[in-house]
Amino acid sequence: MGQPVQQSPNWQYPPIPIPQPPGGRRRRKKKMSRLLLIGLVVLAVLVVGGGVTLLVRGLSGGEPEAKQTPTTAPSSETPSQTPSESPSPSTPRGPTVDEVVKGSRLYSIGPVAASKCAEPPFAPVTVAAAQQYYNRLLPCLNRTWWLAMKKANLPFRNPKAVVYVGKVPSPCGIQRSARAAYCTANETIYLPFSRDNAYYKSNPAYTRAIMLNNFVHEYGHHVQKLSGILAASMSRQQSMTPNQKLTESRRRELQATCLGAVYLGANAAYVPMNGVLLNNWKFLISHSGDDYARPRVHDHGNRVSNYQWSLAGYNTKKPDSCNTFTAADVRVN
Repeated sequence: MGQPVQQSPNWQYPPIPIPQPPGGRRRRKKKMSRLLLIGLVVLAVLVVGGGVTLLVRGLSGGEPEAKQTPTTAPSSETPSQTPSESPSPSTPRGPTVDEVVKGSRLYSIGPVAASKCAEPPFAPVTVAAAQQYYNRLLPCLNRTWWLAMKKANLPFRNPKAVVYVGKVPSPCGIQRSARAAYCTANETIYLPFSRDNAYYKSNPAYTRAIMLNNFVHEYGHHVQKLSGILAASMSRQQSMTPNQKLTESRRRELQATCLGAVYLGANAAYVPMNGVLLNNWKFLISHSGDDYARPRVHDHGNRVSNYQWSLAGYNTKKPDSCNTFTAADVRVN
C-alpha cells in the first residue's frame, strides 16, 4: 500500500511499488521503416492524392488491462490513428485516466458473489503454517474476484502470495519485515512471517483479524491493477502537486481497504465473521490509519476514513461503494 516509492520500514503501511508503465517495450524501428516504405511506394504508384494511416499501439508486456490505461500523462490524449481520407471508420479512443478511475466497469456489477469458503486453520507458529494459511485463503478470494471481473468484462489473473523471513528481493525492491505489501510488477502479495508470528504470541485473536484484513486489502490492490484503476491513478498523479499526490494516494489505499471489506462482507456467513473475529476486526478497522504511523505521513487516510470505507464495503458488498475517486476530499482524509 502507499506511495510509489520505497519508504522506511517503520511506516504504518508500506508503499505500493511503481506499476510497470503501459508502454514498456520499445517499438521496432525496422518494422516501422518497412511500413513507411510501403506507404511511400503506394503513394508513388497511385499518383493521385491519398492518405496512409499508420496504426501504432502502445505495448504493455502483454497485460490486457493496458488498453484502459493511456501511455501518456493525464493531460494529453493521443489519438490511436492519424487523420486519413480513406472511407474506413476511425478507431474510437480509449477511456481517459479520469474515466478509468471514476467510471470503471467494476463499479457496475452490484454485490460480489460469495466464494463460500471458511477461514483456514489459523496458527502462524512456523513459516510453513503461515504460508499454508494464505495459500488456502488465496483461492477463496480468487473465486469471488474472478466472478466479479468476469461480470464486469475485465481481465483476471491469480496473484501469488509469498511468506518470507527477514528480507526478500522483488521486482519492486527489497521487501522487509514491516507490513504486508503488493508488488504490481509480478502481481505478488508479500507477507512477513516475523510480524505475524510476533503478534500471534502476544494476542492470537487480534492477530487473526490483522492477517485476514491485511491480506484482503493487498488483494484489493490486485483488483485495482487488473481493472486498470491502479495504473490510471498513478498516471493522474504525475501532474499533481505534493498535497494532491497524498490525496490521490489516500484514494487508492482507502479503495483497496473497501474492496477487501467487500470480500469479507460477501463471505461473512462462511468465514464466518462473528464472535471474537468480528469484534477484533471492528476494533482493528477503527484503529488503523495515518494517526498511528511513525513518522506520520498522510498517505493512507486517518482512522475515521478507514473505518467508514471498511464498513461501506462490508455492509454493501458492492465495489461501487468503494469509488473513492468520486468522493469529496473530506471523505478521504
